[in-house]
Amino acid sequence: MRFVTALSFAALAVAKLHESDKCTAILVGAKASTSGSPMTTQTNDCSSCDFRIAKVPQKHHAPGSKRDVVLVSQVYPRYVGTDRGAPEYFKENLLQGFFNWTTTQPIGQIPQVDTTYGYIEGVYPLINEHQLAIGESTCPARLWTKPATQGGKALFDITELARVAFERTTTARDAINLMGSLAEQYGYYGAEWEGDSVYGEAGETLTVADTKEGWVFHILPDDTGASAVWVAQRVPDNHIVAIGNQFIIHTVNLTDSANFLGSSNLYDVAKRNNFWDGKSPFDFTATYANRRQGTSYYYSTRRQWRVFTLANPSLTLSPYTDPFGTDYPFSVEVARPLTAQDLMRFQRDHYEGTPFDLTQGPESGPYGNPDRYSVGENAFAPGTNRNGVQGFERGISLYRTTYSYVTMANASNPDLGFLWYGPYAPHATSYMPIFAKVSAVPDVTNRGSLVRFDFNTSFWINALVGNYAGHYYKHAMPAVAAVQREVEQKAADALIAIQVKAASILATQGQAAFVAFLTSSSQTLATSAHSAFYALFLDVVTRFHDGSIFGNFSNEEMNVQAMGYPSWWLEEVGYFGTPSALKGGFVSTGAIILGVVTAVALSIAVGYWLGKRSVKTTGYALIK
Repeated sequence: MRFVTALSFAALAVAKLHESDKCTAILVGAKASTSGSPMTTQTNDCSSCDFRIAKVPQKHHAPGSKRDVVLVSQVYPRYVGTDRGAPEYFKENLLQGFFNWTTTQPIGQIPQVDTTYGYIEGVYPLINEHQLAIGESTCPARLWTKPATQGGKALFDITELARVAFERTTTARDAINLMGSLAEQYGYYGAEWEGDSVYGEAGETLTVADTKEGWVFHILPDDTGASAVWVAQRVPDNHIVAIGNQFIIHTVNLTDSANFLGSSNLYDVAKRNNFWDGKSPFDFTATYANRRQGTSYYYSTRRQWRVFTLANPSLTLSPYTDPFGTDYPFSVEVARPLTAQDLMRFQRDHYEGTPFDLTQGPESGPYGNPDRYSVGENAFAPGTNRNGVQGFERGISLYRTTYSYVTMANASNPDLGFLWYGPYAPHATSYMPIFAKVSAVPDVTNRGSLVRFDFNTSFWINALVGNYAGHYYKHAMPAVAAVQREVEQKAADALIAIQVKAASILATQGQAAFVAFLTSSSQTLATSAHSAFYALFLDVVTRFHDGSIFGNFSNEEMNVQAMGYPSWWLEEVGYFGTPSALKGGFVSTGAIILGVVTAVALSIAVGYWLGKRSVKTTGYALIK
């Protein structure tokens, strides 16, 4: 029997130096959305993930054929082969000169169905052609196991479960039932099965939405290593729900099948492992979630609190709670119906204007940088008490995000579902609409890798903007935000005409012409967003560099203004001779030097273009 409980693994205390996949997911019910259908989101927060997306086409299969199930992989190229039908995964289309990738081998098989639906996928599936959509957030759990071929029995991880659901179902309820039954039958494993992150990666949450309903789905391995424990709860139509890497379902009532679904072993596994006594009220999260150490549970509950209070500012909810957020509701009613733009704003949030504002304080430096990088091995130096480590606040927008998105189902027209897709970090991206029924995703989203910079890839262009503007955040980010608003509003305006024309083409010219039009329209809008951010990078480098702000380029003599340093920061680093701050000054100065070096490197990379560009600017806004 291959299973391990949290108690038997307590001896592992080695700090992992790279960040695991820790994502935020949000779901809005149909009546809480201005679109009249549920919306769901995800920030795929992963420093090493393959950032490409691809369109997996609808396929027909011979009777009696089998479907391969592969081992989870999130790094480039994620999957190599032709079975999915997406050219992005063909070996001949991968980057050459780095590694001789071979065809991905299955770890098992299940019976195939006659027809599988098309869908857009990244690290996880995003939306299928029937407007089934998910968001994802990895959650710590008290049971973990190994996959087949790696010393265990389990066949499915969450990515393969979701792919099968996207291939075979059209509704959220059917998708959940299928994923649950497959996991129970074939076994479920988390994204890590070696090292100290096995518990942190053992559980998963999916937000699952269709044109009418939205659900939250939790899953973890069972104690045999050959099955799974899972539960799902329906989100009320006028509510919003948020998951920040921790289970959120508490009370469960499986007799209420309209609002709850779950595995048959839900209670038995808990009782035989002494997670639950069988007498007290059953709380799924308190029973199966693995408790975070010290006060680090605010890593999860703070995001939940923030989304709830953004969606309903009059809500009386404390940002302080217990490790499992037991006094937080599962979901809350929104103050008003939310737009896709609202959810984009939520995903870009750094707790601005709250006591936890990441743009304020010494950690943000003199210019308000909200990024909090991994502290690496220094987090748990010899003699450090792990349980006493407070850590940095964890915002919703994160510098190491692979992509984020907002899905948009269309209840009145099943052919026009799409997602707002944003490569790289939410605060440094421009969301672009991509229709679910395209034949191929836009070129700027389906190419590239972390091993080679590429000007033709939106992830890399947005990373340039985010990394450079971050060094002068309070000065440069207003310029970034202005371009975001402009590009996204133009896309929203264009969508109105595109959808009308698409419906006409479908009615008069047929499916092939309809798909071609949606594909070309998505390509055009994505290229426009990419070009705008390329120009934005050149603009912010021109206007903000070497500690100065440059403007009024149309005048005979441009204006040059020193950024200066805030007096509190000068005091902090010991500029005025404060002895107690000298050490902190050394560290902070090092960070500034690093920022300047990075800025210079980026400037050199595009020096040719900078030499040719002249930008006219009438002014700029500053964040105090």
